[in-house]
Amino acid sequence: MRNLALKLAKHLDIVERECGPFKVKCLVCKEPNDSFWDLILWADWFDPNERVRLGYLVKKLIKPLGDEELMHFSAMITFGANDDSPFLRSLANIQRKFDQGVYDANWHDEVVQIRSTMPQVAFIVPLGSRLIENTEASSEAMAELAETR
Repeated sequence: MRNLALKLAKHLDIVERECGPFKVKCLVCKEPNDSFWDLILWADWFDPNERVRLGYLVKKLIKPLGDEELMHFSAMITFGANDDSPFLRSLANIQRKFDQGVYDANWHDEVVQIRSTMPQVAFIVPLGSRLIENTEASSEAMAELAETR
């Protein structure tokens, strides 16, 4: 799951630079013991034509995934500019808090897994540049430690 989150975060960063920001970009699992994760994306810039939107996102986000990542991937669910719900607003709030560093204390294997109180999902993994930055910093620290030995 860790590799799925990291690879998606990197590709989402590229998509954001090309198209604009996401309001929500996270992985969610529905059951506590579930090993399959859904990718939830919400953006104002999404093409209103769902087929065009999904075609673009599959090409940019899903096709680059390897077998290991795909073993944990279940579905991609997208929401456009006209979509709004308490569920999406809650995910957007979690995304904002993650981007502000609120969840640093809960890092597990370089990925934040937030236990959800929402009935739709059990865990939420926010994706974003902070995930990439912390992973790269952790990798650099491990490389430096290996060199000193």
